[in-house]
Amino acid sequence: MEITQRTKVLSTLILIALLALVVMLDVRRRTVEEQLTQLTVRLDQLSGNQQQNREAAKRVVEKLRKHMLLPTDPEPTVATIVDVKALRQRNAFYNKAENGDNLVVTQDRAILYDPDRDIILDVVPVQIQPAAPPQE
Repeated sequence: MEITQRTKVLSTLILIALLALVVMLDVRRRTVEEQLTQLTVRLDQLSGNQQQNREAAKRVVEKLRKHMLLPTDPEPTVATIVDVKALRQRNAFYNKAENGDNLVVTQDRAILYDPDRDIILDVVPVQIQPAAPPQE
C-alpha cells in the first residue's frame, strides 16, 4: 500500500510540475509574441519614414536642380540640419545655415540649401575617398 501511495504522490507532483511548466511556457510565448508585434509595428513605422525621407530628399533635389546642374548617377545625398550650433563648431561652412536647411552632397560638392527661401547658401568642393581595402 505504501508504494501505491508514494506512486500517487509522485504522479501528482509530476503532474503539478508539468502544469506549472506549461503555464510558464505559455506566459513566455505570449511575452515574445507581444514583443514581436511591437517590433513589427516599429519596423513598419521606420519603413514608412524611410519612404517619406526619400520622397522629401527627391523634392529637395528637384528644387535645387532649378538653380544648378546636379548629377543623376549616383543621386545626391540629402540631410536636414537639426543641430546647426554643433556643426558650426566643427566647420565654418555651416555659418550661413540654420536648422531646417539642407545639406546636399554629390560626388564632388557639398551644397547648403535653404528650402524655405529657395536659395543656395554655399557650395564647397569635396573629395569622397573610397574605403581603403583591408590590409593583410
